[in-house]
Amino acid sequence: MSGKSGTVEQLEVGEDESGARLDRFLTSRYPEWSRTRLQGLVDGGGVLVNGQRVSSHLKLRLRQRVQISWPEARRSKVSEPRPIPFPILFEDDSLLVANKPAGLVVHPAGGHHDGNTLVEILAFKVMEALWLDDVRPGLVHRLDRDTSGVILIAKTPQVQTDLSKQFSNRKVKKTYQALVSGVMPRLEGSLECHLARDPRQRQRYAVSDTGRWALTKFKVVEKLNGATRVELYPFTGRTHQLRVQLASYGHHILGDHVYGDDKAKLLFPFVLRHLLHASQIQFQHPVSKEVMTVSAPLPDDFQNALKLIRLNK
Repeated sequence: MSGKSGTVEQLEVGEDESGARLDRFLTSRYPEWSRTRLQGLVDGGGVLVNGQRVSSHLKLRLRQRVQISWPEARRSKVSEPRPIPFPILFEDDSLLVANKPAGLVVHPAGGHHDGNTLVEILAFKVMEALWLDDVRPGLVHRLDRDTSGVILIAKTPQVQTDLSKQFSNRKVKKTYQALVSGVMPRLEGSLECHLARDPRQRQRYAVSDTGRWALTKFKVVEKLNGATRVELYPFTGRTHQLRVQLASYGHHILGDHVYGDDKAKLLFPFVLRHLLHASQIQFQHPVSKEVMTVSAPLPDDFQNALKLIRLNK
């Protein structure tokens, strides 16, 4: 279990975590927990820094000690099985990999409490276990609402802990497909920068000298008329990382209503959402220790956009 029920855990702030806010530090260490629940734990005195109660907004320094007193786990009520409106690519007693469609929110959050998020739809498959946080049980990583593709869900807290550590230690390999504006000049390369919230628009992220380091490698798959199909291999997992890095490189993801540009909207009016697809994930199975690779085919809207752009050659 990520954070053992009723126990106290000690963490040390690492070099790449220095300067991060406490709530962001905790969220990065425990991605299966919501930031709201972690902030509540901090506000209630369940998290101490160097033995002192602090604000969840405290900026951490290298080698500071963070102590977490985890609450007792409880067994949540098992929800009734319901139809799953998207493919399950792999499933066993420990975990499952789903193919998330574009437009589906991953977990309950502000404005999305209607029972139709991915976590809520799959709740009946994971809720028999004891969970510390019953808001996002089984979640180990996220995809933006309009990003489609593979997403990994743990069925037990022990598996969740193992997978979360693999993500934290950058052992999980993810591959994305994207259609971007313009013809990328290089066939392969790296996108490297620091990312932080945009101070002018808090829902956006931007390249920043003081942000968190982000690295993505890319390979051009196909050059098209006014666009490029590119394969992306993120080394880090920052919020909106691929979207911001590609936009800052001058090649916005087609259909991105947050980071896109007006010219691309005029050239490709048939693209209704950002064409970013998580096509593959590779990880070590926490129980069998087998290295697993699970892939998701390109969704119909992505393939249709490709066909239309190719016809315009």
